[in-house]
Amino acid sequence: MRRIQLSVVRVFILTSCIMILPVTVGAAKVATIAEDWTLVDDSDASINYYTDSGNKVSVILFWATWCPYCRSLMPYIQELADEYKDNEVKFYALNVWEDRDPKRYFQKYGFTFHLMMRADLTAEDYGVKGTPALFVIDKSHRIIYVRKSGENDVAVKDAMQKAIEQALREEDPKK
Repeated sequence: MRRIQLSVVRVFILTSCIMILPVTVGAAKVATIAEDWTLVDDSDASINYYTDSGNKVSVILFWATWCPYCRSLMPYIQELADEYKDNEVKFYALNVWEDRDPKRYFQKYGFTFHLMMRADLTAEDYGVKGTPALFVIDKSHRIIYVRKSGENDVAVKDAMQKAIEQALREEDPKK
């Protein structure tokens, strides 16, 4: 009798999980609005994200100098920053959990995206648990791409480019 009760409980739990799964997966596809933030950049200027990005497409990278995955991915992001500089796509590198000099790191490697300092709390707002965390955000501040953990750099660059192109084709939300 005890085995039957345990089996019934297991079937109930399994069935409940299966019923909830489609809702969870479906919800992940719904674009959420990117959190606004105000941070200090590498020249000590205070930058508000919504004001600075306006109604432009933007890319936000959470990174750290000590992160080998960031080191590997950032040249690919720089390629896209160079490619889209005339399309008014904004690229932000939000430095997190840092114990080194991110400004010198940017100078050493020639990165040109907007370097924001001390973004630990902003990373929490975005649910960032590790680096690199990468978001492509459309003109209405909706997150349309999030880098998946373990995704290779070329696949990330390709997915970013597709998301940017899609967002650039969308109507201007302020019209």
